[in-house]
Amino acid sequence: MKKLCIIGVLIVSVLGTLFHFGYSIVPIFIFPKNESIFEHTKLIVFPFLIYFFACLPFYKENKETLFSSFVFAIIVSTIFTVVSYYTYSGVLGKNIDVINIIIYYISVILGFILIYKKKIPIGFSNSIIFLIIILILTITFTYYPLNISFFIG
Repeated sequence: MKKLCIIGVLIVSVLGTLFHFGYSIVPIFIFPKNESIFEHTKLIVFPFLIYFFACLPFYKENKETLFSSFVFAIIVSTIFTVVSYYTYSGVLGKNIDVINIIIYYISVILGFILIYKKKIPIGFSNSIIFLIIILILTITFTYYPLNISFFIG
């Protein structure tokens, strides 16, 4: 499990970094299409999911627990990213790219710490529901964003 998480931090971080520029190459909903905070949450959601499905065949323990861990990590990492961004940019009164990048990598590490520690307050069934909601909201707001700063970039 430890190796799965260490490799996961590296792969998800690299995928997220590559995904940042993906929309200009292949304009699909998994890539951020602008610099909004909402679009940047995709850098957590989709790389985590890709890594989950890639490592699933190699995981020997309960796969339902692993799935729930990944969904919970996605939720917490996304919330951490959004709260951290609005906290620091509100205090400083501006947006600083280096801090945004650091927040992203901390979010990925936080997610994998939760996966490693198996801190899962949600069950498998609820994880499926949460993931479906996340995917529906992501797709919907990618193509029909609200006219608020969270979606404008």
